Amino acid sequence: MQKLETARQLQQRLSAVLTIIDQDFRPLTHEQLSRKPAPDKWSMIECLQHLNLAERFYIRNIQHKVDQLGLIQHQPADQPLESGWVGRALRWAVDPKTKMKLPAPSFIKPRQAQDLDVADVMQQFVDLQQTLHTLIDKGVYLDWNTTKLATLFGNSIRIRLGDALLMLVAHTERHINQALRAKEMLSHGE
Repeated sequence: MQKLETARQLQQRLSAVLTIIDQDFRPLTHEQLSRKPAPDKWSMIECLQHLNLAERFYIRNIQHKVDQLGLIQHQPADQPLESGWVGRALRWAVDPKTKMKLPAPSFIKPRQAQDLDVADVMQQFVDLQQTLHTLIDKGVYLDWNTTKLATLFGNSIRIRLGDALLMLVAHTERHINQALRAKEMLSHGE
């Protein structure tokens, strides 16, 4: 994988996520977005809140790295992407194709839907995805192999920027798919 092509693909995937938000979730009522498809399943809004909690940490760290760039060069340098074993493991764990369910750590579990401000959660989600889209644009001026980010599991466990960006988008897709399944289950139950 090459950095510039990967950046373009990640931005396309984020745009597709935002289209799903506009077409599939915005037309729904707050009550519909908050309804759990089953007692042990997250509602659509809980899926989005989980993403807000998990991704805000990484997006802030990426923003910090981009802010350190100063003046942007004229042309970003392309590079083949290398992946570390921690990055590969985290990407596998959140990949939408991974069938194994992994419990979310308690600090990124969403509050119950009735305790959430649905409009605020939705707007935060859109803002974070748009920020990530912009950071990918600016982040191509960074070395995605040598720039490291702390993970949610502590500063001593660090992953490469390329792994972090791939993980974030895969994680978003995984939980957008979960929210779409919740919507489908509710539509069959009504």
